[in-house]
Amino acid sequence: MPDRRRVALVLAAALLAPACGEDITGPAGSRAVIAVTVDPNPVRGSQSPLTGVVSVGYKVVITEVNGGSGEVLFVSSQIYDPETGAQVALTYFDSSDLVVFVGSKEIEPLGTLTVAQTASYILPDFRTAAQLTVNVQMKDDQGNLLNQSVLVKIE
Repeated sequence: MPDRRRVALVLAAALLAPACGEDITGPAGSRAVIAVTVDPNPVRGSQSPLTGVVSVGYKVVITEVNGGSGEVLFVSSQIYDPETGAQVALTYFDSSDLVVFVGSKEIEPLGTLTVAQTASYILPDFRTAAQLTVNVQMKDDQGNLLNQSVLVKIE
C-alpha cells in the first residue's frame, strides 16, 4: 500500500510541475475590446421615384478600445421591414472581402477599421423607413472571439 501512495504522489507532482514558474498558458498582451458604430446615425435613404427602390450608404466604424489587436472575421448588415420583420437586404464582408474592399482585415491596438457599405431595398407601399442591424465578429490575438451588434434606424 505505501508503494501506491508513493506512485500517486510522484504522478501528482509530475502533473503539477509544469504549472510552476512562468505562465505559458496563453499569449501576452491585452484582450481586445471593440466598439461598433454606424455613420451616419440614423441612416438616410434615397428613394427612386421611378422604381420605389431605396438606396442607403453608410460606414461601419470598428474601434479597438482596450489596447488589444486582432482580425475582423466578418461584417454583416441586414435591413428589415419594421412592420413585418422581413429581411429585405443583406450585405456580408468576410475577412478576404475586407482585404479587397477596405485594404485590411486587421485592427491594431486602439486602432480603427472603417467599412463602407451600400444596400438597396424596396418595401410595400413604397415606404422608406427600415431597421438596419450591423454585426461584427473579430478574433483577437489571444484567440478570443468577440461579437458586437448595433441597431440603427433608416429614415
